[in-house]
Amino acid sequence: MENRLPEYVDHLIQFTDRQRTSLLRIHGQHVHATKHPDYKGMNFIAWVALDCMLLHFDDCALCNVPDMSIGIERDGYAHT
Repeated sequence: MENRLPEYVDHLIQFTDRQRTSLLRIHGQHVHATKHPDYKGMNFIAWVALDCMLLHFDDCALCNVPDMSIGIERDGYAHT
């Protein structure tokens, strides 16, 4: 079965500007330089498309990073 990335442009539009800023920071800190086999070499767009989603009941973003998940509030505040 072929693994295809979702359309990333539409996926990024759903996040607020502050959430997108936090996504960039989190990718740089937790994903970009990792040696974890599931994330090694994964670029920002692929990571957002495959491992980040917006929770519809409170507009919090939820992203998987190596060994944990990080929630990002609408104001950009991130927590595990």
